[in-house]
Amino acid sequence: MIVKKMRASFGKLHGELTLHEGMNLLCLPNEAGKSTWSAFLLTMLYGMDTGERAKKTNQNLPVKERYRPWDGSAMQGAIELEWNGRDITIERTSTGRTPMGIFRAYETASGIPVAELTAENCGRTLCGVERSVFERTAFIRQLGMTVTEDAQLEQRLNALVTTGEEGKAYSELERELKNLKNKCSFRGSGQIPRLNTRISEVQQRLDTIRAAQDEAMSLAARREEAQERKDRLDALRTRVERAQSARRRAGYEELNARVQAQELLCRRLEEGCEGLPEESALRQLQKQLDSAEDALRTAQMEAAFSAAEVEKPATPPVFDGLTGEEAEEKAAQDVEDFKTLQSARAPKKLPALLVCLLAVAAGAGLCFVQLYAGLALAGAGLLALAAALIVLGRKTVQARERQHQAELIPARYGVKTCEEITAMAARYAASMREYSEKKAASDAQKAEFAASIDAIRAKLDALCAQIRAFAPDSQSVTECRTAVTAALRARERLTSECRTRDAMRQQSRSMQLLLDGTEEAAPEDAEALRYDPQEVTRQLEQAAQELSTLTAQLAHKRGQISAQGDAVQLEAELEQLREQLDEAQNTDLALDYALSALKKADETLRSRFSPQITAEAGTILAELTGGKYPNVLLEPNMSLSVREDGGTVMRPAAAMSCGTADQMYLALRLAMCRRLLPPDAPLVLDDALVNFDDDRMALALTLLRGEAAQRQVIFFSCHRRESEAF
Repeated sequence: MIVKKMRASFGKLHGELTLHEGMNLLCLPNEAGKSTWSAFLLTMLYGMDTGERAKKTNQNLPVKERYRPWDGSAMQGAIELEWNGRDITIERTSTGRTPMGIFRAYETASGIPVAELTAENCGRTLCGVERSVFERTAFIRQLGMTVTEDAQLEQRLNALVTTGEEGKAYSELERELKNLKNKCSFRGSGQIPRLNTRISEVQQRLDTIRAAQDEAMSLAARREEAQERKDRLDALRTRVERAQSARRRAGYEELNARVQAQELLCRRLEEGCEGLPEESALRQLQKQLDSAEDALRTAQMEAAFSAAEVEKPATPPVFDGLTGEEAEEKAAQDVEDFKTLQSARAPKKLPALLVCLLAVAAGAGLCFVQLYAGLALAGAGLLALAAALIVLGRKTVQARERQHQAELIPARYGVKTCEEITAMAARYAASMREYSEKKAASDAQKAEFAASIDAIRAKLDALCAQIRAFAPDSQSVTECRTAVTAALRARERLTSECRTRDAMRQQSRSMQLLLDGTEEAAPEDAEALRYDPQEVTRQLEQAAQELSTLTAQLAHKRGQISAQGDAVQLEAELEQLREQLDEAQNTDLALDYALSALKKADETLRSRFSPQITAEAGTILAELTGGKYPNVLLEPNMSLSVREDGGTVMRPAAAMSCGTADQMYLALRLAMCRRLLPPDAPLVLDDALVNFDDDRMALALTLLRGEAAQRQVIFFSCHRRESEAF
C-alpha cells in the first residue's frame, strides 16, 4: 500500500498533503500539524472511536473532541493510495453527531466502489493487521516519553513481549486467572445442580420424542412405498397418454371444431363482462369488504364484551340506598349520637339520701325535747327520703336506657367501636367512588365502540355504493358481496376460458405441425395400449390419495414431535449440557493447572523469547549506533540490556542515556514491524528521533531509507537537521 495524497478537515488541518513511494520526510515546525496528520492517517485507516469519553486519569480530550475542525466545518477527509496495483480513494465524512461516520472506498479514476473495503475492515485489509498491532509496531510516536530513570522501558517491554500489549503484563493475566478460578467456585452458585436438572428435563423430552419418531418412521416407510407406487402409475399413465395421443391424430378436425366453439364461448363471456371492473379491482373490492366486515364483527364483539355493566360493590345493610358521602355523614352522626349517649351519667344517690336520713335522725332526737316537733321533723324526713328514692330510681332507669341505646349504635354496624364505624363508612365511600369511576370509563368505552361501528358501517356503505355502479340491484352488504363474487367469477371464468382457448389453439398448431409432411402414424406402444387409461388414472388417484393421507398423518406426527422440540437440537443441547457439566467440574482444576502452567510458561518465555526478533533488534541497534552496540539481550526477567562491541558487561536500558534507550526501543519496534507486518504496510514516525544526536540521527535516517526500499515510510519531524541530513 502506498499513500499518495491526504486531504483533511481535521483539527487544525484544512488542506492536503502529497506523498510518494519510499521515504517521505516531512519537516514541519511545532504546531504545524505533524501529530495531527499522523492521527488523521490512523483515523482514515481504522476509523474513530466515537464512544470515547474523557477519563479522570487522562487529561487528553477524546479524539472526536481533540480533532474537531478549528474553522467550524465538518470533520472529514480523504486519502488517495495505491493498493494491489489499483488507485483507490478512501473517504470518511461526518453525519449528524457522528464524526467520520460515513465511509466510501472507490477506484479513483472510475468511481467504481471497492466492495472488499468497509468502514470496519479498511485498516485491517490494507495494512494486514488490527489497529492495536499497527499502533504497537509501525505507528511510532516520539519515544522520549517511554523511558525514565525508574526502568519504565523494561516494564513496557516486559508487558509488550509477554502479552502482546504494552499495558498488560504477566501479573495481570495471573490475577485474571485467579478471578476466573474464584468465579468457578460451585458454592452458592448451584451451577452443577442446575445442569443436572436441565439434563434430566432434556432427557425426558428426548425419550418422548424418540417414541414418537418410531411411529413417524413407520409412517415414513409406508409413505415411501406409496410414493413409489404413485411414481410407477404416473409413469405408466404417461406411457398410456402418449400411446393414446398417437390415436388422436384423426381427431384434428374435432379439435378445430372445439377451438371454434371455445372462441364463441369466450366472445359471449366477454360480452357478459362488459361494464364490470377489472379482476384486480374486483379482488380489491372483495378484500376491502372482507376487511370491513371483519372489523365490524370485531368491533361488535368488543362492544358486546364491554356492554357488561360494572359490578356494583356490596353495600352494608346500614348504608343501603345511600351514596358514599351520605354514608359518611350518617356514620359521623351516629358516632356523635353514640358519644352523646355515652356522656349521660346515672345520678348520684348518696348526698340526697344522707340529707333525708339526717332529717329523720334530727326529728328522732328532737322527740326527747319536744315530742310533736320531733315527730313532725322525722315524718318530713321520711317523706323526703321516699321522694328522693323515687326520683333517683327514675333517673337511673333513664340513664340505663340511654346506655342501652348507645350500645345499639355500633351493634347496627356489626362493630364495637366508633373508629370502626368511621372506617367502614370510609371504605364504603371509597368503593362507591371507584365504582363511579369504572362506570364512567365503561360508558366512555361504549361510546367509543359505537363511534367505531358507525365509521365501519359508513365505509361499508361507500363500498356498496361502488358495487352498485355495476350491480344496481344490490342493496344489502350481503347482496353486494354476492354481486362482487359473481362478477369476479365471471371475470375468472373469462380468463380461464380464454386460457383454455389459447391452449387449444396452441395444441391445434402443434398438431398441425406434427401432421404437416407426415404420412404415416408414429409406431404405437402396444403394451401401453393394453391398459385402460381411466383405470390407470383411477389407480393413480387412489395412490395419490393414499400418499396424501400418509403425508398428512406423517406431518401431524412430525408436528407433535416438533411441538416437543427438535430432537437433534435437544441431543446437541444435551451433549452441550454434559460438556458444560464436565467443563464446570474440570474448570477449577484446569485453572489450577493453568496458573501453574502460566508461571512455567512465563519463565520459559522470558528465557527463550523470540530469538528472531531479538537477533533482528540487535542488527538494527548496531546500525543505529554505528556498531557500538551490536549485542542485545533480553534477560529472563525481560529487562533489556546491551553490550558494547568488544565489551564484556551487559548494561541495562535504565543505565543508558535517554537517546540510547530510545534507540533500543526503536530497534525493537522496527524488528517487530519486520516480523509481524506485511511488507507493504506503511511505517509512520512522529518526531521519533528527537533524542538522537546528529550522528545517530544520520544513521537512523540511513536505516529508514533502507526500510523505505521495502515499504513506504512517512516521517514527520520538527527539526531541520533531519531535512538537511536527508
